[in-house]
Amino acid sequence: MAAMWVALALLEVGLEGLGEVWWVAVLSAVGFAAFYYVDEHRLAGDNGWSPYALAVVLVVTGAVGTGAIVVVTGQSVPKTVAGTLVGAAIGLLGYRFVYGVVRPVPESRLERARERAV
Repeated sequence: MAAMWVALALLEVGLEGLGEVWWVAVLSAVGFAAFYYVDEHRLAGDNGWSPYALAVVLVVTGAVGTGAIVVVTGQSVPKTVAGTLVGAAIGLLGYRFVYGVVRPVPESRLERARERAV
């Protein structure tokens, strides 16, 4: 999934375009890594609506943040979206590296995987 996001961003604006919005990728990586942490450690709660509410917060925050970056900086929408996609991929890969290679996978994530296992 992360490779697909990076490929899409590169096809959309190329390396030069991504170079102009590197800071958007950094902000997006931090935001997405925080989202994965909150979701997998169940910091938003354990009831049935928490994951959906967290996803809505992510989508709304991402859309408003991307729009604000476009308005304030004057960057083009494709470059800003490409930077966001690359940041999301970096955040996902970084989080999966930390919680999967360096540290053990959170128990709450393992429990959810066991619930879905056939």
